[in-house]
Amino acid sequence: MKKNNRYNALNKEGKKANLTFGMIRLLVICLVVPFGALSVVLFFSSASKTSNQVRNTVVTSMENAAENCNSNIEKVIQESKQASYDNVIRTSYLQFLKDKNEAVMYREISSYLSEKYKYNSMISSTIVVFKEKTTMEYYTYSNVAGATYASISDFKNNAMTQIKSVAQRMGTNTKFIEIGEHLYLVRNLVTSDYNPYAIIVMEINKSNMFKSMDNVVWRENGAIFLDGDMVCEPDYENDINNEKFKIYADNNKRNYGEVTETESNYDSNNYTVNLYTRCNNQQFTYIVKLNRMEVLNESFTYVYIYVLIILITILLAALTFYYFYRNINKPISDLMEMSEKIEEGEYGITLPAFEGNKEFGKLIDTFNHMSLGLEESFNRIYAEEVALRDANMQALQSQINPHFLNNTLEIINWKARMSGNHDVSGMIESLGVMMEATMNRKKEKFITIEEELKYVDAYLYIIHQRFGSRFHFDKDVDENLLNLKIPRLIVQPIVENAVEHGGDKEGNIIGSLKIYADYNNLYIVVHNNGNMTEADKAKIEILLSDQKLEENVHNIGIRNVNMRLKLLYGENSGLSIENIDDNLTESKLKIDRFKMEN
Repeated sequence: MKKNNRYNALNKEGKKANLTFGMIRLLVICLVVPFGALSVVLFFSSASKTSNQVRNTVVTSMENAAENCNSNIEKVIQESKQASYDNVIRTSYLQFLKDKNEAVMYREISSYLSEKYKYNSMISSTIVVFKEKTTMEYYTYSNVAGATYASISDFKNNAMTQIKSVAQRMGTNTKFIEIGEHLYLVRNLVTSDYNPYAIIVMEINKSNMFKSMDNVVWRENGAIFLDGDMVCEPDYENDINNEKFKIYADNNKRNYGEVTETESNYDSNNYTVNLYTRCNNQQFTYIVKLNRMEVLNESFTYVYIYVLIILITILLAALTFYYFYRNINKPISDLMEMSEKIEEGEYGITLPAFEGNKEFGKLIDTFNHMSLGLEESFNRIYAEEVALRDANMQALQSQINPHFLNNTLEIINWKARMSGNHDVSGMIESLGVMMEATMNRKKEKFITIEEELKYVDAYLYIIHQRFGSRFHFDKDVDENLLNLKIPRLIVQPIVENAVEHGGDKEGNIIGSLKIYADYNNLYIVVHNNGNMTEADKAKIEILLSDQKLEENVHNIGIRNVNMRLKLLYGENSGLSIENIDDNLTESKLKIDRFKMEN
C-alpha cells in the first residue's frame, strides 16, 4: 500500500513538472516567438507602411477639400443661373424698353439683387451690365463677405471692358475670369430667343470659396490655379521658403486643356500634395505645402507605437509566465486530488475558496457545486425511490393473485350484462380500469395525458354512480396537450382528494378539471366546492412540505404526487391547494415544460 502511494505521489510530481514545462513551451511558441518575429517585421516595414498611410491620409484630405471647393463653385454657378430662372431682370428690362422708365427698372432690379445675393458669403458683389445704355448702375455687395463699394468701383475701372469682350464669345455659358487680384464669374442674360441683353458678373470671395483648402491635414501653405493662372497665392508672411514654394507650384500647375479627369499625387520629397480637376469646363489646380515637422512626427509616431508594443509584449510574456507559474499548478493539483476522492465515492467534499484569479475561483466553485450536486442527486434518487414505494404501497397489497381478481371481475361483469344491469356492468369496467392503472403491468413511469384521463374517467363514473344527481363534474382539456407524457397516477389522486373533501352541507359535490399550458408550464387544475378549515390548511401544509409524517397520517397520495413532481421537474414544479374564493377550493399541479419528457 505504501509503495502504491509512493508511486502515485511520484506520478503527481511528474505531472506537475510536465505542466510547468508545457506552460513555458506554450509561452515561447505562442507568445514570444510570434510576437518577436512580428515585431521585427513591423520594425522593418513600419517606414514603408507609415509612408503609405501618410500618403493616403494627405491625398484623401486633399480630395475631400477639393470636392468641397468644387461644390462651392457649382453653388455659385447655380446662383448665377437663378437670375435667368427667376426672370425678374428680364421682365423689368423688357418693360423698360417699352416705357423707358428706368427708375422703376432700377428699383425692381436693385431690390432683386439685394434680396438674392447680398447675404451670400461666397459672392462679394453682383453687378448687372446691360447692352442697352443706361444711366444707373445695377449692383449689390455683400456685407457678409466683407465687400464694400470699392469692389464695384474697381470692377468699373479695371475689369468691365475685358469682361464685356469675353462675354461676346461665351454665348449662354458661364466662365470664371481672374483679373488682377479679383476672381469673377461671368454669365450672359438672354431673351427668350437667346439674344444677350445683359451680363451678370459676380465677384467671388476667394477666401470663403476655397476655405476647405485650409483644412487639409498638416497644411502649411497653398496655391490655387485657374487654367494655369494663379488665383490664390501663397502666404509670403508666414513662411521664409514661400518663394521656393511659389516656384514649385508654378512648375507643377497644369495649363488649360491638360487635365481630362481628377488627378492627385503626393510629393514626399518636397512635402507637397497636388490635385488637378475640371469644373465648369475649366481647370483648377490645387497645390498644398505640408508642414515637414508635423509629417515627420506622424511618421515616427508609428515607430514609437511599434517599439512600445515590443516592450509591452516582453512585459506581458513575463507577467503571463509568473501568473501561470503561481496560479495554475496549485489549483489543478487540488482539483486532481479531490477528483480522485470523488472517484473513490467520497461525494460532497469541497475545496476552500480560491482567490488567486477569477477563472480558477469559478472553476473550483463549480467543482464544489458539482460535488454537492452529486451528493444531492444520490439523496434525491433515494428519496424518489421511497416516494414511489409509498405511492405503490396499496397497489402492492392489492396485487395478490391479480389474475384471479381480474377473472372474477370479468365473471361478475358478464353476469351483470346478462341480467341487463348496465350500471353495475359500467362500474365493474371502471373498477377494472382502476385496477389496471394501479397494477401497472407494463412498468411505465410516464403515460400520455389522454391515457391518464381514462383513469380519471373510470374513477368519476364510479363516483357518479355513488352520489347520483348530487355529483356534477366538468372537464376542460386542451386537445393539443393530450399526447404530452406525464408521470402515472398524478391526476386521479388529486381528483379523488377533491371529491372526498369537497361538497356542501346538503351533500352536493361540484367539481371541474382543466388542463392547459403556457410557454413555460403545464397546468392541471381541479376545483371543488367547499371551504378548507384551518385544521385542513395546516394538514395540507405538512403534507406538501418536507416534514416527516406520522405513520397514521392519511392523504399520503397528494404528498407523493407533490414529491414526485419536484424530484422529476425541480422545485418550481409541484402541487398547491388553497381556497381561491368562498366555497371554492383549487388544487393545481404545475409542471415545467422545458423539463418534460415528450
